[in-house]
Parts: sequence; C-alpha cells; structure tokens
Amino acid sequence: SILDIRMKEGNSKKFELNGGIGTIFSRFSIEGPILKDKMSFIVAGRRSYIDVLARPILKQKYPALADAKFYFYDLTAKINYRANNKNTFFASGYLGRDVFGAGFGFDWGNATATLRWNHIFGEKLFLNTTAFYSNYTYKLAFTDESNNQGFDWNSKIINYSVKPDFSYFFNSKSTLHFGGQCIFMEFQPGNA
Repeated sequence: SILDIRMKEGNSKKFELNGGIGTIFSRFSIEGPILKDKMSFIVAGRRSYIDVLARPILKQKYPALADAKFYFYDLTAKINYRANNKNTFFASGYLGRDVFGAGFGFDWGNATATLRWNHIFGEKLFLNTTAFYSNYTYKLAFTDESNNQGFDWNSKIINYSVKPDFSYFFNSKSTLHFGGQCIFMEFQPGNA
C-alpha cells in the first residue's frame, strides 16, 4: 500500500512555537523564516510517556516489569526555499520508532529523507520531481540472563527513488498527469 503524507511548510513570516501536554504523549513544534518570504523551516516532535508514568506502579506491584519499555516517538523536519517564481525546493526528514519490551525487545520504525523540486515551465506545464530514501526496520530480541544467551532478529526494507511528475493543464476542466518513477529496493527479511 502507499501512504501519502504531506508535511506542513514552515511559517515564512514569523517564528512560532507550539506544543501540548496530553495524558499519553506530548508534542512540540518550532517554525519560522530563515530568509523572510523565501526560505523557512519547521521542526516537530512528539513522544509518549506512559512507560514513565507506569514505572512507579510496576516497580511496586510487578518488580520484574520495572524496566519495561513501551513508548513511541517521532521527529519531523522540513526546509523550503522559493528560489524564484518558477522554482521551489524542499528538503524534509522523518524519524519514528515504536518500542515495546519487558524481558524482551520488540520495536519497529522508519527513517526517511526527501528532496523535492517544483518547477513551472509556463501557464500550462508544471513539474514536481521527488527523490527519497526510506529505511524501515523491525527488531525482536530475547535474552536469558541466567545463562547469558539471547536471540536478536533484525529485518529491514530500504527504498531509494526518483520520481518526476508532470501536470499539463489543457483548460479549467481537463488536466493530463504523466511521469515516471525509478525505485531501488533492498530487502533483508531476517538477520538473526
């Protein structure tokens, strides 16, 4: 399946700091201009902390689970640069991980980086070229501390891609979309 996520662009006029504290996770973001009305950035992150809140209870009632890990986090960043009326450039990244473990380790996550170039050829033809890298990893680990033995299993899927997309506007009712994509995929189903 394909998940198409569009990141917000940073505020090109003024700095903003946003955040929130919730019962399960907290979040923050900072955005602002690098070059006013031409270049801006945004950085955002969040982390759950149910593990931190549950630790005192687990320590008291279930000491064996006192070091349990169960949380997620993600971090996103984006820079956009409007070179002129016909060319805009974007660079963005994402890092996210889900972690679960109590006497074992189980986590998965993704790291991505994207470069994008938007170009306007004229009133009718538009180009959006995207190059991206994605690294999805999945880990499973068990350790028997009584005999100092364990099992670690890692898997990953890495993608590299370049994708030019063209849009040709015939009129207000008809648009032709065309392009291509080159993708290289590296699979590691299991490394134990």
